[in-house]
Formats: sequence, structure tokens, C-alpha cells
Amino acid sequence: MTVTHFTAWLVNDASCLDQPCMDVTVLEDELLGEDPADHAAWTTDSSKPVAFHALTTVDARDGDIDQGIAEAEAAMDAAGWRIVGAWDAVGNAYIVPVERV
Repeated sequence: MTVTHFTAWLVNDASCLDQPCMDVTVLEDELLGEDPADHAAWTTDSSKPVAFHALTTVDARDGDIDQGIAEAEAAMDAAGWRIVGAWDAVGNAYIVPVERV
């Protein structure tokens, strides 16, 4: 049985964006650990195509991250993605595990 795992990346670091607003990208992950049910056992596989992408209206430099998350969640929901974990801050983004509904 093949298990597919995805992570949504809400980038809020203006130096990593080619536009002024935060964007959200869903990428497929690769299993590095032993337990596929453990979200920490996965890492993003940058060789896979982008599964979903959307821009928010929230400025990446001084916008409210809660508003960015709300817009990202609404865009993903409208496109058939469901959040299955908690948002976590990383160096240049906020990430959360998601699945296709």
C-alpha cells in the first residue's frame, strides 16, 4: 500500500517570494522515518511537482500571520485540501500537514 503525504508551506519571508504577499504551496513529501502515521517522519520532496499554489492578500513583510493562515486555509479548503495537523513555524514559512479530500 502506497501512502501519500503532503505539507502546505505558507511562506511569509519576503526574501523568498517573487511578489509582496504571502503564498501557500502544497508539496508532496517523502517518508524518511519508519512510521507513516508520524508527521515528523516525512520531509518535503522538492523533486515532485507542486500539488497546489495560491497567493494571499497579506503582505509578507508586515502582514498578520493569522490573517495569512486564514486565507491559506480558505484557499486550500476551496481547492479540496484539508488540514490534518497543527501549523508550525520554520525558518521562512509556516507549515502544516494536509490531505486531499
